[in-house]
Amino acid sequence: MLDEAAAQQLRGVAGVRGVYPKMKLTAPAIGLGGKEIIGNDIRTELIIDGVDPALVQGEFSGADQFREVPEPAAAPTACEGDSGCAKDQYCGKPYRGGPGKVCRDYVPVIASPHMLEIYNGSLRRAYNLPRLNPDFLVGVSLEMRVGASMVQAAEKDELLFERLKLVGFSDKAVPLGVTLPLSQVARYNVHFGSAEAATRYHSIIIKIESKDQVAAVAKAIEELGFEVTDGGAEQAGFLISVFVLVFSLLSTIIVGIAAVNIMHVFFMLVYERQREIGIMRAVGARRSDIQRIILGEAACVGLLAGAIGVGLAYAASRVFDYISAQHLPDFPYKPETYFAFSVDLVALALGFAAGFCVLGAWLPARRAARMDPAAVLTGR
Repeated sequence: MLDEAAAQQLRGVAGVRGVYPKMKLTAPAIGLGGKEIIGNDIRTELIIDGVDPALVQGEFSGADQFREVPEPAAAPTACEGDSGCAKDQYCGKPYRGGPGKVCRDYVPVIASPHMLEIYNGSLRRAYNLPRLNPDFLVGVSLEMRVGASMVQAAEKDELLFERLKLVGFSDKAVPLGVTLPLSQVARYNVHFGSAEAATRYHSIIIKIESKDQVAAVAKAIEELGFEVTDGGAEQAGFLISVFVLVFSLLSTIIVGIAAVNIMHVFFMLVYERQREIGIMRAVGARRSDIQRIILGEAACVGLLAGAIGVGLAYAASRVFDYISAQHLPDFPYKPETYFAFSVDLVALALGFAAGFCVLGAWLPARRAARMDPAAVLTGR
């Protein structure tokens, strides 16, 4: 059984950085809203789970951050509209229903970006709905009735009334549904079940200090008698490692061939310029000066070639993204761009190009520096 004692055990496993319980809502719930988004209210069955807000700490900022909500006041303030309530409150039905309206706290929720991708990629086309973006949706509210269901047999005798407010999107939210603060879900489970429901977790998320420790931590957790579900992380990590190894090997071979070609080119350049090098040596240039000149030229050639390569790659990526945006149909998880050109990555590419040009020119530069000026100028 997953409870706080189990969470404490997991916190003691070497390599575990954080332990975050999750709890599913064990009562039915429906949501009503959406008019401000698509023009009409929709009524839908809600899939809900709860997480410790510490799991997503730092992902959201401002007044609408994901946080625990205090229990409804025993004697709430009566109101006629939202203007009669505090800044972060709304005027709505009492927690357990009844006549009149009172000031209530919004329940903050987070949603998975997968839901938005599925909507934009499939549902909006089927129902002729507008395309949505995450920034537009943050702050949207939805009425929730806990205990209600579109399946009549699942309905409870008593309903709890809440209003949810979306504070952001996170990959830590339930993939299809909404995620509330853990204490809020526990409150509902206790109301429709027993006090013990607040102590039972349905799963626990583990944060690990390093990705290299995944296998060791998973084994240690299994030895404690828990079932580990990583969503394919170990298999995906293994496949990624294989792909990285293969591409690294191919890149090394290609770069090695390029370095040999660069070396041959600079050997030819040194041979063709040996008289020039001999004159420089005769008028006082040192061997180290000749070597620095050759290597400096190689670095400049590498930077120029690298800049041209990055420019061509960026242009090709823009063309490919344009073709994708204009001619490929929308589908779930369709990215706006398939490429990444960060400053660090571009700088690394330029440094890599210059570095291997210098490496390829190293032996020709040493040969040029060792030339005997007298022998070169006399043709011996």
